[in-house]
Amino acid sequence: LMKQVPVATEMRMGADGLMDRTKAKSIINVDCSFGLEQALEIKSAVPDAELIVVSMGPPSFDQSLRKAIAMVFDGAVLLSDRRLGGSDTFATGLSLASLLKNVILSKDPSDPYIIFAGRQTTDGDTAHVPSQVAENIGIPQATFVEHVEYHGKYLKVRRVIEGGHQILKVPVPCLISVAPSAVPARRPTLVDTIRSRKIQIETLTLDHIGVSPDQVGLAGSPTVVAKA
Repeated sequence: LMKQVPVATEMRMGADGLMDRTKAKSIINVDCSFGLEQALEIKSAVPDAELIVVSMGPPSFDQSLRKAIAMVFDGAVLLSDRRLGGSDTFATGLSLASLLKNVILSKDPSDPYIIFAGRQTTDGDTAHVPSQVAENIGIPQATFVEHVEYHGKYLKVRRVIEGGHQILKVPVPCLISVAPSAVPARRPTLVDTIRSRKIQIETLTLDHIGVSPDQVGLAGSPTVVAKA
């Protein structure tokens, strides 16, 4: 899971209490880059694994998805629909989980998967969405993870806690949200950057994921920004 965010120094709130992204430069959210790298680390342990980067946002997210593909991801899926505008983390978690369950993840229980996400985003700082995605899908999760070891049917992870670390065995399938103390993202090569321009990004809407408009956007969001 990856999000494109405005550069922190250029963020502005609109009069409606929503983030105005129209005039700010955009980048891959920093924490998300650590999640992308962890997926690539798994690829080195499981060479036949398929890596798909998934995002929810406007068509302009295309640029960041291609940067992720250039890190040697196999493909990208963008959930983009004006009816998603104004979604809070609750509606976002539902939408992404529905996209994953209904479109992307295999229905074959013998085909395992791991979902990686960044700890949180710089334009929200809630750290809600990874946990909400895991809960909506119904899979185990570990948060604030800085090291992952692949052991087939489970992951051995080290997560940051107050005053130290915690070692967990997390059964696969699972969701891991990655802390920024993990391995930094690698730089794409020129060859892979050129390759990323040729790969078609699959763009889907609410009509593809089985979520009704009243469950997302402002109507489906139980929280609103009253003042910033």
